[in-house]
Amino acid sequence: MQDVKLRLAESVNDNRISHAQLYSGSKGAHGFGLALAYATYLMCENRSGNDSCGMCSACLKNDKLVHPDLHFSFPVVTTASVKEKPKSSDFLSQWRYAAFENPYMELDDWYEVLGVENKQGFLSVEEASDIVRKMSLKSFESKFKVLIMWMPEKMRKDTSNKLLKTLEEPPDNTVFLLVTEDPEQLLPTIRSRTQLVRTPVPDHETIAGYLVNRYALDRTHALKLARLAAGNLGAAIRMAREHGGDSSSGLEDEFMNWMRLCYNPFFIKDDKLAWNDLNLWIDDLGKKGKEYMKRFFAFCSDAARDCMLLSIGTHQMARFDDSVIPGFSKFSRFIHKDNIERVMELLSHAAYAVERNANTRILLLDLSFKMNKILNPRSS
Repeated sequence: MQDVKLRLAESVNDNRISHAQLYSGSKGAHGFGLALAYATYLMCENRSGNDSCGMCSACLKNDKLVHPDLHFSFPVVTTASVKEKPKSSDFLSQWRYAAFENPYMELDDWYEVLGVENKQGFLSVEEASDIVRKMSLKSFESKFKVLIMWMPEKMRKDTSNKLLKTLEEPPDNTVFLLVTEDPEQLLPTIRSRTQLVRTPVPDHETIAGYLVNRYALDRTHALKLARLAAGNLGAAIRMAREHGGDSSSGLEDEFMNWMRLCYNPFFIKDDKLAWNDLNLWIDDLGKKGKEYMKRFFAFCSDAARDCMLLSIGTHQMARFDDSVIPGFSKFSRFIHKDNIERVMELLSHAAYAVERNANTRILLLDLSFKMNKILNPRSS
């Protein structure tokens, strides 16, 4: 991370500022924080070496996300108060609160703040028009005007097309910083107009150190949360805030419970109790929203990978084991090198179906049937 920061700072000092940059990293990585640090460095009135001073008016305002020349764009949805054509400017107060509380948040964290977990956010053509208008104005205080666009992959096609010319030929001293988790979802014409900045995945020690410093967690618990988060600092922060010193994230319990249900040979026995347990689990997971379900399937993929690694004796490469998730290793007998490909394919298809608004009950029931046949072939 320090290498990336140094390169960015040197580009400013050498007057090689790219007017459109694409910060690409995995979920919960440093993308937004890095973009904000770069914007702060650009606007800082007393730069010191390769860092902003942290004390000038610009630094203090950027730290609170209220600098008049720092603009934000992010996915939004219609709500009770904004019934049509929602734009980022309609939700700035909520955005500042959410980003300040957790600068490594994921989409479902943001939707939770908005209270619309079951809706899919987007960046509309009205949003693009608002961006073009704001960035064409003169700056208020700083030499630079900066727009940080969080999750640009949520741009609709007409939104992207509306922004193309501005991205290619922006007004003087105007900088666009796009922070993405999935650059392949962006139109090639958008990607080609930006300079790629890869944001590294934080290691377990970095995540644990952050949790210890910010939330005063015991280091042992912090390391467990870091391993459960699998490089996702945003997820680690969410676990720390929701569970405090508890090393449980909820996802691992969900995974273990589902695996037990799937292994149960209820298809042969026609066990009404087992069927009832599965139905209750499906209902409960469905109520938690689509973003939670996508996160759950991503966790299941990580866990399945580690089951396979444990099954072939490559313990040092696995993030999860019995010290992180009690009883985890016993599943390595059922998810192994001979069926891991089918398991991963099922989970990938399930996540894709959720994204496409599939019927939750049908999806989870079908997925559980198929997983049962993989984990417990005798039930087929």
